[in-house]
Amino acid sequence: MAKVNIGLWLDDLGIGLKDGLRLAASWHVEAIGLDAFGPELDPRALSASGRRELARLVRNTGASPTAVRADVGGRRLADPATLDVALGRIRHAFELARDLGVLRVVVPLGYVPPANDGGHERTHASLREALYGLASLSQESGVRPAALAGGEPPADLQAILNSVDSAGLIEVDLNPGALLARGEDPLEGLNVFSGRLGQATAADHYRGGSEAPFGKGDVPWSELLVALSTLSQPLALLTGCSRECNRTQALHTSLQSLKQLRSNPFS
Repeated sequence: MAKVNIGLWLDDLGIGLKDGLRLAASWHVEAIGLDAFGPELDPRALSASGRRELARLVRNTGASPTAVRADVGGRRLADPATLDVALGRIRHAFELARDLGVLRVVVPLGYVPPANDGGHERTHASLREALYGLASLSQESGVRPAALAGGEPPADLQAILNSVDSAGLIEVDLNPGALLARGEDPLEGLNVFSGRLGQATAADHYRGGSEAPFGKGDVPWSELLVALSTLSQPLALLTGCSRECNRTQALHTSLQSLKQLRSNPFS
């Protein structure tokens, strides 16, 4: 059975980088994700000594430095007009991930049209070029790229990934809550991406609606944890939060709930 390491997206705490790392250490998290372009972290301005210090601080939490999130905003990588600039920025995230010993860079691709929609040829071409670029950055850095999944039907994302990368070099970060909010079945999404799944994001959602306090929404976390544990590869489950709330309390509750469910999914 696969090892599921439970951790959090550090920046979602909203308390600052160093305070967040200290809190993560006290919570004994097993995995950590960082925002490459957060308010306190810009890889373009971070010196070599700054990178070494950040790597030391992350190691001191006792957690595995699992992921760096590289969100370039806008229409993201689906927009051919801004693709070169976006890939240039993402290159900095891959270099930071390499220097921190991080396993993967998570990239939101943007709008992924249906595979059979001929009216979006330029968007499909931009996404394919972007994915080739991510694969090239991976080969240079040794860091795996992971497409954020949840904003589109799983079959559409899988189709564009397969058109470029049949070997599974490009992984997926599955957001089951985002799928549920779209009216998709997150367990079916997990099955679609099972061969590519590198990690998952744990934020609860109401069915067809907004983000919910963890355990109060409609995401079937017990079933998902069981399904994740049956995969052949180990992976991280990083809890996140975008709600207006006490983020520290909300994420701590999520972490504790996920650890309990991992030990006893159907208690």
